[in-house]
Amino acid sequence: MILSGCGGSGITPVSVNYAPELSAQYGLSLIGAGTINDAGYTGSGIKVAVVDSGIASGHSEFSGRTIYGTTFAGSGYAYGSDGHGHGTHVASIIGANKDGSGMRGVAYDATLYDYRIGNDAGSLIGIITDSQRAAVYNQHVADNIRVSNNSYSSSEIATTYSEATLRSEFTQTIDALRSAQNNGTVFVFAAGNDGEYHSQLLGGLPYKITELANEWLTVFSVDSNLQETLYSNRCGVSSGFCVTAPGGGDDRASDGIYGARADGTYSSWAEGDYVRLSGTSMAAPHVSGVVATTMQQFPSLTAAQIVTRIKDTAVYTG
Repeated sequence: MILSGCGGSGITPVSVNYAPELSAQYGLSLIGAGTINDAGYTGSGIKVAVVDSGIASGHSEFSGRTIYGTTFAGSGYAYGSDGHGHGTHVASIIGANKDGSGMRGVAYDATLYDYRIGNDAGSLIGIITDSQRAAVYNQHVADNIRVSNNSYSSSEIATTYSEATLRSEFTQTIDALRSAQNNGTVFVFAAGNDGEYHSQLLGGLPYKITELANEWLTVFSVDSNLQETLYSNRCGVSSGFCVTAPGGGDDRASDGIYGARADGTYSSWAEGDYVRLSGTSMAAPHVSGVVATTMQQFPSLTAAQIVTRIKDTAVYTG
């Protein structure tokens, strides 16, 4: 059979209304994601690692996409799956599909890598030791990751240890982080949800390990009204490499960031296949998405120049 005369067939293309999914995730408008996306910058060609509890690759927000990755949590916890739900929510803020339903990510055409470090209970069993952490960040080099989102917690704040102690206890981690940065990776870390003046230890690592600072962003959280949340750690000593992004309000149920849900810890809070969560964990992926779209827009810039551009052009309005 031959299709002929297609120009005069009278078939009308289906028009998709993308406005509802754009407005469903209010963080997108607060960071101007729609404007940069409409200009043609959607994260296409940029590899983004989600270092977290996993990504539920079967969720509709990742339909038609290949989720790459590596599991660091043991053979029982494969990448591309998420029995906890945190990583899936984070990944959707970065790169959920633009498909006219649900919500969408900041960089919806980015290539997502699931670096699973957590089990189904949310315990970060893949980064307990220095060598384990180094393995995760060495994988960034092997996969040529451009953006690394790290929305996980450490119990100490950035001022806890001396530089000498950090260099002794994090030797392999620091080397691996620096190798990835030299290979073109920008690291994005959540500041933490302890209500402290300073960011948590890992997010604030460049405060003492200064060679890490130029390709690093730590993220503090504001609510839908651009107001500081009670839960968010402030930038504090991380101020030289810190930015702010929407992470959801103190009342998660009414002002949380709307994102994809995987079966697990957050199932009881679900709105169908979606859930509202609040935390600097939700603020960081907004920034990771911005990094990805900026890298696509300015392919000649180094990782350090990308970070500088984002810090220099970040503004507070309202």
